[in-house]
Amino acid sequence: MRLTILALLATILSACSNLFPGAMPDTWQDYQSWYKVTPEPTTGDPTGFLDELHEGNTAYRMIYVNSIGEAVNKGEAPFPYPEGTVLVKETFGSQAAWENQRGRALTIMVKLPQGTSPGTGDWEYINGGMGYRMFGMMRGAENTRMGTFCGGCHVRAFATDFNFINSQFHERQSVTQLIR
Repeated sequence: MRLTILALLATILSACSNLFPGAMPDTWQDYQSWYKVTPEPTTGDPTGFLDELHEGNTAYRMIYVNSIGEAVNKGEAPFPYPEGTVLVKETFGSQAAWENQRGRALTIMVKLPQGTSPGTGDWEYINGGMGYRMFGMMRGAENTRMGTFCGGCHVRAFATDFNFINSQFHERQSVTQLIR
């Protein structure tokens, strides 16, 4: 009986995974080997739009981009990001959590085929902790609560294809801090 229930549950979870238009978790499993957008963990609110989102002003964040979107992120290719770009933001609630690599939350953006989700700039937003593989992962693009919520803020970064943080942003932040 238990095996039957487990098999049924596995079938349902597998079927549900096909409902999402973007990439699945294996796509970003090795994200820490990708290009690191943030040379060091960032804290505070460099964009002015963070408030309490993404663990607020005291969190430690690292951002990575896969090879598909790396040239755009570095400013070597024009916006928009190409289909298949994946951006992963690791968030830790404090410096101690980051130093111990505990309590990591992931926020992921996946660039969808053009026209799939115009209201989100053709991005799918995914949020979950490291246990995202089985439970707790939330996903959404246009016409979903998650897509509307995330896209509502990210539309402010329309000029950089709905992405606030890229390598040029960090270079400008570093220069601004040197001038101060």
